[in-house]
Amino acid sequence: MEQKPTLFLDRDGVINRRISGGYVRHPEDFIPAKGALQAIGQLTPYFSRIVVVTNQAGIGKGMMDERDLDAVHRKMQALVHAAGGRLDGIYFCPHHPDVGCACRKPATGMALQARIDFPDIDFKNSWMVGDSAGDMQLGHSLGMRTVLIEGKFEDSAALAAMPIDYRFASLLDFAASFIENTVVNVP
Repeated sequence: MEQKPTLFLDRDGVINRRISGGYVRHPEDFIPAKGALQAIGQLTPYFSRIVVVTNQAGIGKGMMDERDLDAVHRKMQALVHAAGGRLDGIYFCPHHPDVGCACRKPATGMALQARIDFPDIDFKNSWMVGDSAGDMQLGHSLGMRTVLIEGKFEDSAALAAMPIDYRFASLLDFAASFIENTVVNVP
């Protein structure tokens, strides 16, 4: 029997509503994207691991700290769990975009750390779902299938020139397609 795949999810714009020009700094700022919690609940049985990888430059910019982020992630975990889903790991890059670290997407550091923590992760049998060029580049760098959640217009020029395996309007639309087996019939 083939091992179930791993699902990597970006957070802002995929799991929760993106704050244009701002950051989700407090739990009350975390508003789930329409259908996202339901989608994670539906997808949970189909994936061996579900991992969040998220750039959180607000920390590096001094707009929040890791305690604030932890409170946001505790709320996210509780909401996902209440919807019947699970998140096996949450990885974040706290660095300012100008630092040039190995963890800020599109760099692969967060995904590589997830594989250290969960050695059963096989990137060739993984999916990266995100809403940015950086998310898609991370997925391609490690050989994952890529799924773009459309709606972030800042990256539109970069995304137009980038190979992307699948595009959906929401995580819920991806879940429906995945479960209906229209996407999963990939060797």
